[in-house]
Amino acid sequence: MYAKHVSPSLWRWIFLMTGLLITAHAWADEVVMSNGDRLTGTIVKMEEKVLTLQTDYGGEIKLDWGKVQHLSSHSPLKVLAPGKAHDLLRDFFYGTDDVVEVSELKTDGLIPLAQVTAINLNPVRVAGTITVGGNSTSGNSSAKAFNGAARLTVIANQQRLLIEGKYNYGQAGDQITARNSMASLKHDFFVSKKVFIESFGMLEKDTLQNLQLRSTIGSGLGYQFLDSSRTTLSVSAGLAYVNEHFTTAPGTETPSGRWSLRMEHTIWPDRVKVFHRHELFWDINEGNAVRFNADQGIRITVYKNLFFNVEYDYRLNTQPAPGRKKNDEAVIFGVGYEFN
Repeated sequence: MYAKHVSPSLWRWIFLMTGLLITAHAWADEVVMSNGDRLTGTIVKMEEKVLTLQTDYGGEIKLDWGKVQHLSSHSPLKVLAPGKAHDLLRDFFYGTDDVVEVSELKTDGLIPLAQVTAINLNPVRVAGTITVGGNSTSGNSSAKAFNGAARLTVIANQQRLLIEGKYNYGQAGDQITARNSMASLKHDFFVSKKVFIESFGMLEKDTLQNLQLRSTIGSGLGYQFLDSSRTTLSVSAGLAYVNEHFTTAPGTETPSGRWSLRMEHTIWPDRVKVFHRHELFWDINEGNAVRFNADQGIRITVYKNLFFNVEYDYRLNTQPAPGRKKNDEAVIFGVGYEFN
């Protein structure tokens, strides 16, 4: 009896809303967990054994990939499932062919979940930091200092590019207390998940060391122990060729052995990060001179991508220019911006 009093326009509205709800549910991605739970939303990505699902009811949800039993998507998922034979030359120029597009994955499917290492990852990832610091005093004493550093990492397929530049300047009264700069370019090609071939070039200048220009090129092998959102750790070793020009001494050319280590670790997620980087060179033709450069410090996030930086830099050269000291140290305070 009640249905007779419902207007035709109201019925049309009810049918329309019902259809929209059914369609919306049909177009939602679905994730089935090993305990039987079913979650709907939009599959964003999967990396480092964590599946990210965007939902209307709980925002962004992180799921343990090891407990996912089945998932389906209304749009193709770009799935990385290593295991195919690689043509290294082709991969170097064109990228890996291990990425396939599917709309459904399950434990016993054509591509078993256990073989999937990533979903919907950007083929090119860019991260880096820009840091500046300095001070200026006047009156009874006059001093000023400036330092800046920029580091950029670009990751694409099996390749990683690291670009770095640093500049330090200090003056007390009319005397220059520091003026040095460095620029480097490093390319890593991963022949496996952990092992990479590196090639690099570096330029250095240091007024107080009477160093007009030191240019270094080289290559070697490296190993990536850790590479996660919280910790990165890699080492490398190889050979280099070094060319030096001084203002007070003859230039030198020498082959050199090289060792390098890079580490970053997040102590408090999105808040506190510590880092350490060092390079050691053994200049074979120059009296077995040893050169060691190390940067270490802490970055504390103050607001979103802005951070406060405290860094300690140490430089050692066992065969410096005549009249110059072997050691240089600097404590640097600054602010910076991190992008990822």
